[in-house]
Parts: sequence; C-alpha cells; structure tokens
Amino acid sequence: MSNKDIKLEKFDQIGILVRDIEASAKLYGDLFNFKGGCNIVEQDASVVCRGQEGTYKMKKIMDFFGGKQLEIVEVIEATGPNLYTEFLEENREGLHHLGIYVKDSEKFINEFKNQFNIDVIQTGKVGKLTFRYLDTKNTLGYYIELIEF
Repeated sequence: MSNKDIKLEKFDQIGILVRDIEASAKLYGDLFNFKGGCNIVEQDASVVCRGQEGTYKMKKIMDFFGGKQLEIVEVIEATGPNLYTEFLEENREGLHHLGIYVKDSEKFINEFKNQFNIDVIQTGKVGKLTFRYLDTKNTLGYYIELIEF
C-alpha cells in the first residue's frame, strides 16, 4: 500500500458527545431537518480501551443529515475505561469522532501505525459491526472510528 492509499476519501459518520441529550435533541431538531426526527434510543456497549475492559450505557440519536450519519451520544452509566467518559472528564463536549465504514479495517490500522505511529485505542462490537477507534485525539482533536461491517 502506498502513501496515497491511506488518504481518506470520505467519512460516513459524525460522532458528537453531549452531557444532556434531551436538550441537545431540541437544539439539533431545531437546527437540522432530520429525516427521522430526533428519536432517542438507549444502547449498551462493551469495549476494550487501552487493554482494559469497560462497559457503558448511552442514550443516542442516530439520523442522517447532508448525506452523513449523525450520532449524538450521552453516556448515562459506565464501568471501566472508555473514550466517551474520558472525553467528558476533560470537560469536552462536541465533535468526538469521525466514523468511516470499511470492509477491512486491518489495512487502515496497519497504515496508520506505519505512517503516523497511531494505534487502535478502543475496540468493541455492536451487532454485526466491529468498531475500532484510532488514537488520533492528540493529533486531530477527535478520534477516527473505523466501523467494519
């Protein structure tokens, strides 16, 4: 794989972390014309973050806007490490990650490691999807999430 192969040509998802999803649902609902409205759902996740297991329960809104999937997340309960709670502990809200749907995340992981010395910092699974967060926060200010389907 050459350097030009790692250049990301698109992203599919914008992940936004908030402390109050009900207030955020009102704000985003007023600002954006979501196709499905601002439906809040709950979801549990088990992850491995920096080699340690963690779990969290979140409320989230998933909808499409401008051809991108918008994921708005509030963590309501967590045990063990996870990137959402760490972000909040730094007093941060807002853009948390850009998600990219891929069929083979290993080639991206290897290239990020080889070219930029960036490793996977968190992994998890939801249904048939596996997600891997690359440790890009210090470089970009947010994470890149590889969502393998």
